[in-house]
Amino acid sequence: MSGQDELERYEQTEARDLIRLLAMSRPQEELRAPPDFRLKVLSKIHQTPSRRGILSWLSVDFVPTWAPALTAALLVLSLGVNVWLGARALDPAEVQTVRAPAPAYAFQKGIRQEADLGALVAVQKTETGLTSYGFADKSAGQQSFLLGTLYAEALAYARSGDLEAATQRWQTMDQALGQTAEPLISYRRNMQGWLQQKPPALEQFQAVLPWFEPAFETYAAGQHDQVLPLFQAGAWMTNMRLAAEAGEVDGLIHGRAVDYFLARLKAPKGVEEGFRRLDDLMAKKTLSEREIKIVIKTVKKMQRILG
Repeated sequence: MSGQDELERYEQTEARDLIRLLAMSRPQEELRAPPDFRLKVLSKIHQTPSRRGILSWLSVDFVPTWAPALTAALLVLSLGVNVWLGARALDPAEVQTVRAPAPAYAFQKGIRQEADLGALVAVQKTETGLTSYGFADKSAGQQSFLLGTLYAEALAYARSGDLEAATQRWQTMDQALGQTAEPLISYRRNMQGWLQQKPPALEQFQAVLPWFEPAFETYAAGQHDQVLPLFQAGAWMTNMRLAAEAGEVDGLIHGRAVDYFLARLKAPKGVEEGFRRLDDLMAKKTLSEREIKIVIKTVKKMQRILG
């Protein structure tokens, strides 16, 4: 049996065990991982960069940054994330014919490091006049879309070192989420614990924030079928606009995920037309300055409709 087969078999076995643990546990009880679970997950994380898969976006140079924060939180957070990995491995429907959007953190990591994504987000808010988000008068679909938008913006601010703006986005997200289930409950509890440190540690925040996406995906699996694609659309559109404004043409082209959204998202007519326009542009090998401006304009319009 090849190393790849052994790893996949391990993931499936581990996932089944964890899912049984979840099924047997009471809703209000906190799950406790086996004594060696943290070491197993750390080992898997170190193995991951050498293979293409769910977490192939975790590059080798990123592992040292994650290690300190993960050591403190794995006993609580890794259980939910590992169930997410295992459930995906066990689900035959996950063999897709369309490309799902890359994790938001992975997409931003592909944008050249000198690009100040936080500054670009700030400019976007100034241009649109939208400096804060209110969720009270939003529909469930709009809330999911705005959560994805806020998440991508928080990642951008964190990457630029603007902890204050990043944590403001997170606090808004946390308030909007309201009552949730595991693994989001544990994730939110740990995030709030880190933010209560005086002063909060930027590196820890940068390391833990990307875990929100798999935790939210696990939570969304038990919600309405539009919760996850709307969240993903919010993050994806924000990232596509950031890439365009940063002049990251390769990121735009390689970030194509229109087929996924057309298949999963029940989008209004204006949004569907926008997706098709973007797909036509991203099918090209390169984009002119004029075409990049069209991308930005199209995404802005789609964001206004959905948010």
